[in-house]
Amino acid sequence: MENKDQPVAGRQDSHRAGQLTGRVILLSLFLIVMLSIFFQQFYRKLEQSLWEEKQGQLQYLADQSAQLVIQQIHEDQRFLQSLVGQIASLDRENAQALLDNAGIHWEETGLYPPIARVGGSLRYSAKVDLIDGTYLTIFHTVPMKVYDALFDGKPLTGYWINPEGTTLWQTDGSLGGLDSLATKADESIQLFTSELGNGLGQFVLVAERGLADSVSLAILQSFLSMAVMALVIFFLFLVYLLSMDHRYGRTLWRLAYEDTLTKLPNKNLFEKEAKQRLQHSRDSYAVMILDIRKFKLINNHFGYGFGDSLLLHCAKVIPRYVTRDGLCARFSGDSFIMLVSYREKAALHRRIAIIGEELRRFAFPKASQFQLEILIGISLVDETNLQINSYIDRALFALSALKETKQGWYLFYEEALKDQLLEESELENVFGKALRSGEFFIQIQPKYSFATGRLIGGEALVRWKHPEKGLLTPSQFIPLFEKHNLLIPLDMYVLKLVCKLLKSWEEEGKPLLPISVNQSRAHLLVTDYEESLVSLVDHYNVDHHLMEFELTETLFLHDMTHLSSVLTTLRNQGFLVSLDDFGSGYSSLTMLKDVQIDVIKMDQGFFTDLTSNEQGRVVIQHVIAMAKDLGITTIAEGVESEEQARMLASMGCDGVQGYFYSQPLEVSEYEQLLADDTPRCFL
Repeated sequence: MENKDQPVAGRQDSHRAGQLTGRVILLSLFLIVMLSIFFQQFYRKLEQSLWEEKQGQLQYLADQSAQLVIQQIHEDQRFLQSLVGQIASLDRENAQALLDNAGIHWEETGLYPPIARVGGSLRYSAKVDLIDGTYLTIFHTVPMKVYDALFDGKPLTGYWINPEGTTLWQTDGSLGGLDSLATKADESIQLFTSELGNGLGQFVLVAERGLADSVSLAILQSFLSMAVMALVIFFLFLVYLLSMDHRYGRTLWRLAYEDTLTKLPNKNLFEKEAKQRLQHSRDSYAVMILDIRKFKLINNHFGYGFGDSLLLHCAKVIPRYVTRDGLCARFSGDSFIMLVSYREKAALHRRIAIIGEELRRFAFPKASQFQLEILIGISLVDETNLQINSYIDRALFALSALKETKQGWYLFYEEALKDQLLEESELENVFGKALRSGEFFIQIQPKYSFATGRLIGGEALVRWKHPEKGLLTPSQFIPLFEKHNLLIPLDMYVLKLVCKLLKSWEEEGKPLLPISVNQSRAHLLVTDYEESLVSLVDHYNVDHHLMEFELTETLFLHDMTHLSSVLTTLRNQGFLVSLDDFGSGYSSLTMLKDVQIDVIKMDQGFFTDLTSNEQGRVVIQHVIAMAKDLGITTIAEGVESEEQARMLASMGCDGVQGYFYSQPLEVSEYEQLLADDTPRCFL
């Protein structure tokens, strides 16, 4: 029974195979028909597109050729016009002599077209009215080969046709001249014209239609052949893609997780691996980010190849000091990141010191003064519930703080450090809000005359009434403001308050004495500094002699020429200028010969040990005497004892300011001093 069924099964298999073959043949025929229809439609559209593209290219070629012809025409015309300009101011005899000597053809009579063809040349003519009332016609002849040279190597036939319709020049004689074009059938040639303008006629490009047809046919044939080949290549390419899938996977992995220059893992792989290790480890870990200081300067100075060699040096050293269960990677351009385990913090300090020492062995060229500087921000992994990105951010915070403070070369993250950086990052917004809400105000410290005991003025001192921290003195916020370039708006705000105050005193009939205002060194970087001061003071209509600007001695160490110019401008405007902190530096006397000032304020440290230092007394006595000879007023600031005051008075010092006489006063308290004009006896 089984044997009888085998032929039946064979016939059934044959029948199914026949049906499958028939279906494949029908499907193939259907695909062939559909492909034929598709290629036929595609052929028509492609042929039309090719024709339009060809037309556009030929018209573009005609326009470009016309530009070449125009440039040559203008050059020839400029030559002729230069001759006209040379002889227009001459009489006939001198003009003819000049033209003969220059070999220029001319005629006394006759009218000629501006451009005409004469044999194998183009002749340009121009009529020149001479100074004696006569005229000449001069000619400039240009051989045709000059225009032919414009189109050497360019396979085209073009004509220059003047406005009257005659041909002045053609690129070659392949079509026997323009007249022969009229005998050509429209189907054989095409004309593409481009106007030359200014009455020069037009340029005509002649192209044979058959060329475009043959090009289209060749392209279509090539395309159909390539389409057939593409079907075959498609299947081969599919096999190739499958066989190369593994290799591509490896390449993508390297692109995603490996640094191309150093071959170290990149930040992505570091975060992925570090996350896993921190989850399953019981050891103590630290995240360290190493940054190469002034790396951009190194690149600019020595070249990017040298910078790459430095990065490769770091990539070679750093992995040697990563523990077996640690990681290292290139974090960014000039930064590397490490995850290291440690048992004691002291051991971690030693490892950091060794890494720094090893990295700094990188050799710069012998003639260079460069030394490699490495900065390291460190975050200790002390909380298991935090993500690796949190520790990376902490290490970056430490690195940023290290760059700001410029103290040491590695720093551990602390919460207080983050709070400080965040507070500084918001400083500009806080400062602007404080100005608008009037948190800054001034106190005035009086200045007295040693000779009369009377009040001679005051110094405006800024204070900050912080809504949370209370009253802040300048020493608590001025350095921070200077670091973040906020002193200029603060100084101008204080000056504005002083101007308002002086104006109100004037309107109330109070006595008016000069008020000094401190100016920071940042003002010297502002080009319109003097104009801004004058504009602000004049806005409140305050007399200039009531304003005194105090500049610290350190300003004079930067740009003496510029500063001297600024002081001269201010003094010419009637302002008083004082040199603050005189004697705190080493160039005080040198500056007095180079700049003109009204007042020097001797620094407290200049006379602190005045009573016990005989040599110091001699120096100060001579400084005061020299200032008098120069017409400069001397003020001693920071006087805190009667002994100091008596000694300075005996030396002839003009004025005094300090806690022995008065601490900084509220504005209302200072106004009471203004109202009470009686001399004070402090000694």
